[in-house]
Amino acid sequence: MSFSLSHLLQRGRQYLAPFLGQILLPSLALTVLQIFMIFLWSEESDYVSIFKGLTQWDSHWYLGITRRGYQFVGFDKIAYEQSNVAFFPGYPLAVAGISRLLRVDPELGLYLTAQLFCWLMWVYLFLFYRRWQVSPLWQILASLIIFIYPTSFYLVVGYSESLFMASLLGFFYWSVYLDSPRRMLLAGIHGLVMSATRIVGLPVALLPFLNLLKAGERTQARRWFWTSMAASLALLGGLGFFLYCQLRFGRWDLYMEMQPYFGSSSPNYLAILQAHTYTHLFSPGYWQSLFSSSAALRDGGWGISASQLFVPLTLGSLLVTGLMDAAGVMVGKSQCWRERLGFHLAAWAMFYIAAAAVSSLGQRSMSRYCLPVHIVQVLALVHWAKHTDFSFIPQRMRPYLGVALKLGYGLLAFIFFALNQILTWRYVHHLWVA
Repeated sequence: MSFSLSHLLQRGRQYLAPFLGQILLPSLALTVLQIFMIFLWSEESDYVSIFKGLTQWDSHWYLGITRRGYQFVGFDKIAYEQSNVAFFPGYPLAVAGISRLLRVDPELGLYLTAQLFCWLMWVYLFLFYRRWQVSPLWQILASLIIFIYPTSFYLVVGYSESLFMASLLGFFYWSVYLDSPRRMLLAGIHGLVMSATRIVGLPVALLPFLNLLKAGERTQARRWFWTSMAASLALLGGLGFFLYCQLRFGRWDLYMEMQPYFGSSSPNYLAILQAHTYTHLFSPGYWQSLFSSSAALRDGGWGISASQLFVPLTLGSLLVTGLMDAAGVMVGKSQCWRERLGFHLAAWAMFYIAAAAVSSLGQRSMSRYCLPVHIVQVLALVHWAKHTDFSFIPQRMRPYLGVALKLGYGLLAFIFFALNQILTWRYVHHLWVA
């Protein structure tokens, strides 16, 4: 008995202590810091008052679904105020479950749910770091550039960002090697929540099939089977919502049909290729307004101008990181590229669908929609840096390249942090952000 107890304690110290110190505590600290940034700008003094006072924009729709369920009363400008089928059910269902579990009001549950899944998102990020054996310095740099992203505060307020990211990262984490019912079930459940939270989760649910494409390796039939099962389960979240709309309201496509009533017309799938998407960048008035401190802190439309800037910046980062990765693979200096291919494609899918959907709104809300893209890109870059041999860079160039990278990271971090504080202040004071 004593031997068994001492053996269990030894095993606990061996496995639980590193998990606590390397995964749980850092992820909890980052979540608490993100919540503290809201406290910093709020005029209230206690948690409940601060966050209940932040309910605005889409949070009202999620709260309505949580309290009254889905409603659809017709296609007209007045009826849309009572029709909430333009929002996927993942986040409202999670809020309802956690509110009942904790016995709190659903309005407070909006924030507790978001913050809980923000913690889980950070947990999965640190699990990826550990799986890839990323050095502590790189972990700090990667986590910091996510933490200070301009719209990262959406991870701890009444929006679905944290639930979507936690389920997406969990889906990728368990999908890397699907060879057992346990891994299939874990991947499938995360994927189901992912596709039930955002429509973009549907195409992302098919990405585990990329893990089967390994050169020179004959994939076992059981891996095809478990991957197909995981993808099928993952698709049920979004497809189940469409089926629900068909059975209850007689229209499976109500989500898409209601979008024009929220200001968006039909998606423009060529938006990122069309010149008018970027013409505002050549207007002196646009930049004058963007760099105006008075507009940043008072003008409700400033948030839209800021969002427009995220389209070319995010598109540029997607192209640069993709070309860097492809170049490393082509010269034979970058390994395990198939493992991060899914991250690249997920980033492109999330960006492309968001940009197409809001093209008629002048890229409104793109600052928020680019947050998941940024997080996935950072993971892809960390994996690429870990598995790339940079010996092909001439020795005399390395010091200059190192200085350039440090300056670039520092400048980007400064810009991100400044925008993060401005946008957080705006959100806390109920000015439009995204």
